[in-house]
Amino acid sequence: MGLTLAAALAQASLPFAILPVGAHPIPVSDPCPGFDHAAPLVTARSVTPRDLAEIADIGRSDPSDPVSPFGISPDGKQIAFVVRRGNPDANGYCQRLMVMPLDASAAPVERDRGGEFIRDVFELRNFTAIAAGWARVITPRWSPDGRTIAYLKRAGGSTQVWLVDPRGGKPAYQATRMPEDVDDFAWTPDGAALIVATRPGLHKEVDAVAREARSGYLFDDRFSPTMGDQPLPTGKHPLEFVRWTLADATSLRASADEAALITPPRPAAIAATARAFVAGPHGVLAWTEARQPEKVLSPGRLAAIDTQGHHFACDERLCERVMQMWWSDDGRTLYATVRNGWGRSRNSLIAWQVGAKNPRVVLETDDMLVGCARTGHEIVCAREGSTTPRRLVVIEPATGNERLIYNPNPAFGRQLLLGKSQRVRFRNAYGIECFADLVLPPDHRAGERHPMVVVQYNSVGFLRGGTGDEFPIQVLAGRGFAVLSFNRSDFVPAAKQAATEREASRELRKDWIDRRSVQSALQTAVEQAVATGSVDPARIGISGFSDGSSTVQWALINSTLFKVAAMGTCCEGPDNYALAAGPSFEQLGRDIGYRFFEPGAAEFWKPMSMVENADSIDAPILVQTGDSEYESGLDVSAAFRLRGKPFELYVLSDEGHVKWQPAHRLAMYERSTEWFEFWLMGRMDCDSAKAAQFARWRAMKGAPSNPVCTSADSASP
Repeated sequence: MGLTLAAALAQASLPFAILPVGAHPIPVSDPCPGFDHAAPLVTARSVTPRDLAEIADIGRSDPSDPVSPFGISPDGKQIAFVVRRGNPDANGYCQRLMVMPLDASAAPVERDRGGEFIRDVFELRNFTAIAAGWARVITPRWSPDGRTIAYLKRAGGSTQVWLVDPRGGKPAYQATRMPEDVDDFAWTPDGAALIVATRPGLHKEVDAVAREARSGYLFDDRFSPTMGDQPLPTGKHPLEFVRWTLADATSLRASADEAALITPPRPAAIAATARAFVAGPHGVLAWTEARQPEKVLSPGRLAAIDTQGHHFACDERLCERVMQMWWSDDGRTLYATVRNGWGRSRNSLIAWQVGAKNPRVVLETDDMLVGCARTGHEIVCAREGSTTPRRLVVIEPATGNERLIYNPNPAFGRQLLLGKSQRVRFRNAYGIECFADLVLPPDHRAGERHPMVVVQYNSVGFLRGGTGDEFPIQVLAGRGFAVLSFNRSDFVPAAKQAATEREASRELRKDWIDRRSVQSALQTAVEQAVATGSVDPARIGISGFSDGSSTVQWALINSTLFKVAAMGTCCEGPDNYALAAGPSFEQLGRDIGYRFFEPGAAEFWKPMSMVENADSIDAPILVQTGDSEYESGLDVSAAFRLRGKPFELYVLSDEGHVKWQPAHRLAMYERSTEWFEFWLMGRMDCDSAKAAQFARWRAMKGAPSNPVCTSADSASP
């Protein structure tokens, strides 16, 4: 399933995208110095919002991204990677290029630092360049002789290739000076030049839109109001390739063979429908393909062809969802990381010998293996577990043995006390395999019952803040909450039989069956958490972002489980939904079963509309959303204000769907935690800076009459 399809089907609301490329402020101060000489903790304590906001990441923070952030030296002895840490005070990211030996005989050494945060860019339906709220994965690449490291760095609003001396003998410097941002690059085999990929056509279209502003824009399919007040790029702009000679900084058009260093052509022996492929050292090929190509959501399988033209396939469930693949040096064994197990909650490293029926499981874990890269006879991965942030490990494929080489967040689990996590597995009413993780306070004692907060909608890897990273799980646990990290249920069986994307989407919208399926899973997960005896069923709150916000809506309208809610986006409804999305998404919505302004729309939306159901919803609601999307919740805000119901809306500047600014991350963490503490525990922060906030909340209908005055540092169950 492609990225666009996954985004469209995994969200109940139309997958609103983000701001145009380049639309973000530059931090006014250097975000790194505060991390240079951080004092170690004297005594162990609970996790604070700042601890999570400043956590160190390598690669994209989402643990589901398979792109590798690791550069392995040609001799296989060293590794280079970029460590990124948010600094809320500077509202920027400290980014450092680090180099270390793979045998961990020495600690990582910084060889360059700085640069602006590089937001990833993706296609969404007819829009071809949408700036994401998550980081682009930066992969350092060593020169063929191992004497230089090249990597992408953004300075002065331009992303270019920079060169670094891995020994630290000379300072890093900018190598390319392309008129457009560099999308990708590769070294030539002799190391004398770089092959650079850019998209000049995209910039030409952006310039054309700017010229069009003089006469006014036609409101057409190029518009999506949540993404901007001007047309967005919709043209197809393929990569163009340039050879950049390092000695004299000259450029010329790259040859086809040089362009293939970045985008290798698909071998003729591989079907055009193959999803991914990897060529072995001696001509053997492997790829992933749909097991049932007539179905758009078909499970996958591994396939291979040897040099004699013999075809092989792995139809086992273990081979259905491959994330990454590598060949052994002799081309006889294919290694792959796969998502498997109950509800796809586990990760495995497998080894498949060409000609064998089934692969061998090298390693299986509930942890996430992120961005793995092969080096010699070993595989290096970022690994993270529910209560263990990302660290770098090396795995021996022959045995599955693992060794730690670097932990960028050593305080977690040592000086920072984490709540214990236990996984629950179950089926919902539609027979779908589901799972969730229950996190209890670090000082939980047998027999204690805690108020609980639900965080959604993916529960894999380190349990940080849920999808969108807005609701801090370990902070809530440290304040005395049980936290249910809920993983969204998979699609209902009817959608799995669809031949096209739109047919699958229509199946999901019939009688709101997808929302009913998710609600069934959510209710079962809550029941299992309560059954442990550690949760007070009368004090349960829920949070959600994007698809998770839609889950919150449905739960508040169609159940009485939750006493308070917090959302990162709001809200899916009959009018604002279509108007905010723009013409192309409005039509898409109709095509997949939504009704907007035509007859029958009100009846269709009755089970989901917050406005239509405002009289029956009594849970206080906090919404913290970007300035590109807040209009989508104004009708809900007005309906709740009219009825005197507790509803608070915060608008975060220069943010899109997924928020990216560290200052906003910290503010969201703090405010959502305080919101749940106030309504479920009757506590409020005594800091004078919070006086106005708590005065508003205390004046809301149903507020605790005598909240306990405390501070974040002293809060306890």
